[in-house]
Amino acid sequence: MSLTLTWRGRESAEIVGRTRALCYAPGVREVEAYQQRLAKDGRVTADDLLLAERDGVAVGTATSYSMNMWVRGRAVGCQGVAYVGTIKTHRRSGGIASQIMLETIRKGRERGQVLSALMPFRASFYEHFGYGVVERRATWTIPLSVLPAGSSGGFELIEGADEARRACRQRMVEAGQCDVERTPGMWTHWTTQENEGYVVGDRTADGSMRSWFVWSEQRENEKDVLVIDDLAFESIAALRRGLCFFGTLRDQYRAVRLTLPANVQLNRLLGETQVPHRSVTHDAAGVKTVTRMQVRVLDHLRLIGGLQLPEHVRGSAVVGIAESEGTVRTLRIEIDGGRAVALDATAAPDVECADRDWAAIAMGDLPAARAAEMGLIEVNRPAAVALLDAFAAGPAPFCNEYF
Repeated sequence: MSLTLTWRGRESAEIVGRTRALCYAPGVREVEAYQQRLAKDGRVTADDLLLAERDGVAVGTATSYSMNMWVRGRAVGCQGVAYVGTIKTHRRSGGIASQIMLETIRKGRERGQVLSALMPFRASFYEHFGYGVVERRATWTIPLSVLPAGSSGGFELIEGADEARRACRQRMVEAGQCDVERTPGMWTHWTTQENEGYVVGDRTADGSMRSWFVWSEQRENEKDVLVIDDLAFESIAALRRGLCFFGTLRDQYRAVRLTLPANVQLNRLLGETQVPHRSVTHDAAGVKTVTRMQVRVLDHLRLIGGLQLPEHVRGSAVVGIAESEGTVRTLRIEIDGGRAVALDATAAPDVECADRDWAAIAMGDLPAARAAEMGLIEVNRPAAVALLDAFAAGPAPFCNEYF
């Protein structure tokens, strides 16, 4: 009854695709579609597919993509974890999913990746492996009648991903926090699906692109709604121009839906700034906030070293991190002149926390002071908390890629 775990490439799309289907698909009829999609998935570039077998029977799988995530002004190697599953006949049978996760984390460390990220079906499961929630997302549904008026000249229908489109997305990634660079395989994966809807880009006179949006249509309450499935914009001004463009489509559609970081107060750009707290008869935007991405820090020293933090922050703190494997990692973090460095330490910690809470603090979603108020960290020296709040200065974590 031992479990065998092997890493494979796309040449194993038949067996891995079948296993994925038996984990997730509503019926066996979907197996072939899962196999075909995996065989064409350009995001898989090496031995990225984990297959778990028990007594010769495939019982589970996971995927480990290699990506770059931008964290406070620089790119770090990130493992993108996806398709973690156990087939329906082997759930809660000997900890198959847990063994898959432990092996997946080991793979990320073997590859020298600094972070491991995933988008969970249930966050509490992955917290057992040190993954903390680091991202809050706001999905806005906006009647086109309240979108801002203004110039939208320059928008055009586009196909594929030319250099201008790719550069626009890259500028957004580098200016943000926790967003992921799109690899050539990722671009191919997404652009081949875009003919199911429309893609528009806001091109300038010199050929560069301020923003672009991918949308599809949905019928809701007898009205047509534009659903933006993918987007990039280089600034809030560029986003506003995009809203102006969608406002020109109000004779055909009722509303537009898009997802942004939770701290972007999009309502302040609208003709009706209210997000109603009760039922109203006038047109107004609605918003739903959710969490999505979780992160595990695999290499603390490389993550902290070189982060771009506020230049006025100076000092040091010793942090004790209780890792999910049962060990405690103690770091001395020094911040000076807008840069941070971390070293292993033996001194008594100023602050102690679990790895999942440390991930949220280090990635900037949870200020250390708020974590202390909530009892999520143990504070032995209060001055250290103010220093660690520097990690939360800047854009809120938000990942526009899906994996």
